[in-house]
Amino acid sequence: MVRVKICGTTNEEDVDICVRFGVDALGFVVEYPIPVPWNLRVEEAGRLMERVPPFVSRVCVVGDDYDRVMEIATTLRPDTIQLHGNETLEETKRLIASIRALKIKVIKAVRFSSKTGRVVSEIEDPLKLCDTFQAMGVDAIVLDAATGSMPGGTGRKIDWGLAAKIRKSVSLPVILAGGLNPENVYEAISQVRPYAVDVLSGVEIHKGKKDPAKVRELVRHVMAL
Repeated sequence: MVRVKICGTTNEEDVDICVRFGVDALGFVVEYPIPVPWNLRVEEAGRLMERVPPFVSRVCVVGDDYDRVMEIATTLRPDTIQLHGNETLEETKRLIASIRALKIKVIKAVRFSSKTGRVVSEIEDPLKLCDTFQAMGVDAIVLDAATGSMPGGTGRKIDWGLAAKIRKSVSLPVILAGGLNPENVYEAISQVRPYAVDVLSGVEIHKGKKDPAKVRELVRHVMAL
């Protein structure tokens, strides 16, 4: 069964909407190092995370600065930390070890340029990059699209054929993101067969506000598989 994460949760109503329609995980973007519409302060994220009931995972989406990421992880103690910034390979390895030492799971984003389709990393071969993250001890990877100004939530699709190849090449859980919505999620899952889908802008009325009908339809399409 493919799992569903809804990311960019910014308010109590949206937490309740996602829980009501059976979402498996909620993503909270916490003090991300560049301005994005879904950014929360630690205190705001903590308040919203307290509202999440048992059996729904709480994921903090963070980036870049080691000390700040570890402060967020230590303060909020989420189920999972999602590293979605411009962390170097060295920084990523250090963060994975430190976060896992807190008994918190780690997801690492593999981001593809929406302009060139190339992976945004020191290692340009996405298969080799995923193998590297796997060797570092990451618990899962998320495949997403990025632009020069937006690290995620772009509404842009990635190459599903390449995503399927990555999914087959690693033993890690592979989470598919990038441009997913109720209209295309069934086809995306059929092609890629990911462990989970991660959806943000595809279920929004506007930036920072989820559409109940879109969340319901997305979950319905995923469960139909």
